[in-house]
Amino acid sequence: MTYTYRGGKKLTLRKRPDQFVCRALPETLRAAGIADDAERVSSIASRVKTRARDLEPLMARGRTLAPTHHAYQVADSGEDFLITDRIFVTFAEPLSDTQVAEFAGRYGLLLRERYSERDCLFQLTTHTGINPVKLVVKLTEEEPLVEQAENDLNYLAAKRAFVPPSDREYDRQWHLHDHLSHPEVDPRANARCEPAWQLLDGFGSREVVVGVSDDGCKLDHPDFAAPGKFPAWGYFSGTRLVTRDDIDARPEEMYQQGANHGTSCAGVIAGEAGTRLTVGAAPACRLLPIKWESDGPSLMINDSKMLTMLGFIADKVDILSNSWGAVPRFLFASMVIRRLTQLATGGGRRGSGLLFLWAAGNENCPILHEADQDVPHTHGWVFEGGSWQWGGVQTARRFANNLVGIPGVMHVAALASTARRSHYSNYGTGIDLCAPTSNSHAYFRMPVAGLGITTTSGETGHLTHEFGGTSSATPLVAGVAALVLSANPRLGALEVASVLRRTAAKDLDDTPYPRTPPASFDPDTSWDVSPIAPFDSGAFQDTGHDDGSWSPWFGHGRVDAERAVAQALEQRGEVIPVPEERYVSRPGLTIPDNRRDGIRDTLEVRHTGQVDVLRVAVDIRHSYIGDLVVTLIAPSGLAVVLHDRAGGSRHNLSEQWEIATLPTLRQLKGEEAEGTWTLWVRDEAPLDTGHLEEWSLELGVIAATPRLTAEEAPGVSIPDKDPAGIERGLTIAEEGRVAAIRVALDITHTYIGDLRVTLRSPAGTAVRLHDRLGGSRDNLRATYDSADLTTLQALRGEPCQGEWRLWVQDLVARDVGKLNRWSLELRPEVPAPTPARAASAPRGRKTAAKPKATKAAAAKPKTHRTKATTAKGRTKGTKSE
Repeated sequence: MTYTYRGGKKLTLRKRPDQFVCRALPETLRAAGIADDAERVSSIASRVKTRARDLEPLMARGRTLAPTHHAYQVADSGEDFLITDRIFVTFAEPLSDTQVAEFAGRYGLLLRERYSERDCLFQLTTHTGINPVKLVVKLTEEEPLVEQAENDLNYLAAKRAFVPPSDREYDRQWHLHDHLSHPEVDPRANARCEPAWQLLDGFGSREVVVGVSDDGCKLDHPDFAAPGKFPAWGYFSGTRLVTRDDIDARPEEMYQQGANHGTSCAGVIAGEAGTRLTVGAAPACRLLPIKWESDGPSLMINDSKMLTMLGFIADKVDILSNSWGAVPRFLFASMVIRRLTQLATGGGRRGSGLLFLWAAGNENCPILHEADQDVPHTHGWVFEGGSWQWGGVQTARRFANNLVGIPGVMHVAALASTARRSHYSNYGTGIDLCAPTSNSHAYFRMPVAGLGITTTSGETGHLTHEFGGTSSATPLVAGVAALVLSANPRLGALEVASVLRRTAAKDLDDTPYPRTPPASFDPDTSWDVSPIAPFDSGAFQDTGHDDGSWSPWFGHGRVDAERAVAQALEQRGEVIPVPEERYVSRPGLTIPDNRRDGIRDTLEVRHTGQVDVLRVAVDIRHSYIGDLVVTLIAPSGLAVVLHDRAGGSRHNLSEQWEIATLPTLRQLKGEEAEGTWTLWVRDEAPLDTGHLEEWSLELGVIAATPRLTAEEAPGVSIPDKDPAGIERGLTIAEEGRVAAIRVALDITHTYIGDLRVTLRSPAGTAVRLHDRLGGSRDNLRATYDSADLTTLQALRGEPCQGEWRLWVQDLVARDVGKLNRWSLELRPEVPAPTPARAASAPRGRKTAAKPKATKAAAAKPKTHRTKATTAKGRTKGTKSE
């Protein structure tokens, strides 16, 4: 028995009686006749196994070739302790080069690396006289210059292969993998989550949070047992949303007996791997459940509660799954639609949009269509006198849904385990994707093939094998979206939606089902008309959508986790390092009282590239911050107001803003970082005064891409009350696809409420910039940016090259004007990045500080617009199971 020191503690070793290590490769040992089957343990060393009686003679021969040592193992575990002829030494005090050389000479060592004034790597020689293990002990116990000595070890590390979940019911979860062999399971039907986990080498990121609004969630379910699985939660009590952090919040109120729908949805999304029963699509991601009040199959929802819920989750989740809705009409109040639209592009935990997923519904009818015939939208059965009786289907001709067409809102249809459309699944305009789930006849009159979904439940036993409907398909897509964000957290919500559509699988079975047969209680079944024309075929067709072909039954196809994650990883690209410096100025400037010119202070930034991460902080001493307006001006001249006379009589403005939390700052995303940044501070009211103590700027940059610009100053008159108006064109010669767009207008007019201004892309997409707003105000001088104007985001991903047309109309008589000037600036999608130049230190009093390192910003992936109307859902009322 012998010992050494490791990590400052004594470690007992045992010499292997039949092994040694030689600093030579196997072919050298073979040529010298020492060993025919030596095992390589490093780039230059090998381990030789032999009989115990031959050990010392072979080691002696090995020493004639290269340094040779006994092989050791840790005494209490038997694991290899593969020493080399090198040791690490940490000296008790810093030593000069001369002192280190004297130490090395005394022990017959060669200095290989000097990491600091105290830390060195030495190599033993034949003059050392003892082996590396004994030398470490000698230096640790006897040498006063040495604080710590350790062996430089070799490791034979196992490659960490991905291990699928071991949960008891995982093999039955056919919707996640292709393990299950069953006559009713077609391998084309599963969402391919397991190969996606293999690409990620894990089950997703804890940084991704998926919200699920439903009838609650059993928080103490064993499949949600991971610490921190629920970063927040909330339940409605009347009109009040009680949240986790409220003093009277009760976790047990998140679940009520018999209401298991939300628990099952949550399990489909993110049931934890390796816990007990089932697994979700994104097991490592977290959940934020919201519990609506419910009565049987119905949720109690109204518009004001929707706004309350959206306000709570706006900055807490990345994705929101909604497995509920209504037909034939599903119409939210305009205020709700505006809030959903705003959150879809600018909400979410990252400030880059919140992806909304909605169940398309299970009524075998369209969700958005004006039909020329009566279309059933109920199953026809009623429960009376303790039993089910056929009461006849209800029909409608007008199917309305005002979620359809909102960017960032997607509707999910149902795909059976047979890879056919689930018979009950709703269809037509508005369907984005489909996902594997159960199958049953919409009118419960004939058998159809298809397995249910195995997932979590709040009932005894904690699981169900019969979950289904678009209620199950929707959270499955939410889980896959969470994996996509785990692969590439830089993606915005619209980009995630585009990835899901573009990678969806189209190899599906579009065989139609037979019509409902007659029965004694219902001999005339001519009412069974779905799917109706023009949605009576499931074939994929070219609708002009940039994300590919579309089917009335399947949307863009079956969600494919493997392909979606692969594309997200590919789009992530390389990262340009963000410097650790933050630029700081401490001017101590007095802010003049009640003066609109105020004061300006500048910082010089020498990092090339385009802004992807931006934080600006100010420390202003002032006795009434409601007097202040604070503006940040980029090198390009683009100005963003940070603080606009808010805060009333509060003293002192010590605040930090960043792109992720202040929507107006997003205008600066994509701006050139290099140049002079200006902080402009104005006091716009009398009496109270103050001064600017300090301000700072932190910038993360991505690879610079060229700005494609065109401008003209035609000075042409706009005909009065003439719908034909005037049209002008600007040509972009360069190729590429639009990542961002900015349009500037200078129009002289005495009543801008008369004007309508439309931009048309070379691909033919029309975007309304100004539509008879502003009333009697004079002159329309404005800049429209895709970072702020939702409608302009429809142009992202379109070709840059070609003629861009501006159409200006004056639609009311009397007031007249002219188009003086207009310009177009396009930023193409980011190519593979190039390294950034090193930063020069800010000048003068604007010194570089190093608090926290800023994370590098990933190259922004490309975005695709939506041409065709395809999408979304359902609302108040029925859960879509």
